[in-house]
Amino acid sequence: MPGLFKTTLLATTLVCAALPAAADQLRMVALSFPPLIHDDGGKPAGIAYDIVTRAMAKAGHTVTVEIMPWARALDTVRDGGADAIFTAYKTPEREQFLNYSTEVLVPQVVSLFVAKDSKVAFDGDLSKLAAYKVGVVNQISYGSVLDDAFKAGVLPAVEKSNDSDSNVKKLLSGRFDVMPSNRYVAQYFLKQEGALDRVKELSPPVQDLPSYIAFTKARDTTRLRNDFDAGVAAMKASGDYQALLDKYAR
Repeated sequence: MPGLFKTTLLATTLVCAALPAAADQLRMVALSFPPLIHDDGGKPAGIAYDIVTRAMAKAGHTVTVEIMPWARALDTVRDGGADAIFTAYKTPEREQFLNYSTEVLVPQVVSLFVAKDSKVAFDGDLSKLAAYKVGVVNQISYGSVLDDAFKAGVLPAVEKSNDSDSNVKKLLSGRFDVMPSNRYVAQYFLKQEGALDRVKELSPPVQDLPSYIAFTKARDTTRLRNDFDAGVAAMKASGDYQALLDKYAR
């Protein structure tokens, strides 16, 4: 979503003649994270959004998704104000209050991005970047490699933003030196800013890791998690899952 995003309510009702008469109405929360989940002209869209809604529809569930800053989304699902959150990396801290799916929602690659003319180099050793300021989205997990580096003080200079859009704009304006990001998310926002040629992705990637949907532990959501896993497994077996990934990769 271009620009500073506002909290946006995205809702969809999935209708199918085969659905049970008393289907569950589920509330889910997510960060604006194009192309995984975003507002496309007032309508929800994205790889993760399509997978979640289609998988849950197979078990007769309708889904409403509210987009909000990630920290607030985590608090909402922790307190039981939402049934689930996506897309989420798995961390020990989050597993205390989140019931993660077994099936992977979307595989993701986390890389480091810098200005095109930056002299910053990366050979896989994050300690060599200690002198640089790193821009992150507040309370986002970047996978165990980066998360552990932040906690250990390996990367001591951190600039925080509320969302990926703001973070990309800060990189472009020189507010910090290095931006870790999901590759697809960074490319999406850079394209929106017309700035793909102003930023480069460092090699190698920091980590290749899976992301999930995770259900609240404020109540028993075992059935919902199992319904999602069954729905995604069926989509993968039929080829529908790969077709969605291919659609958004174009």
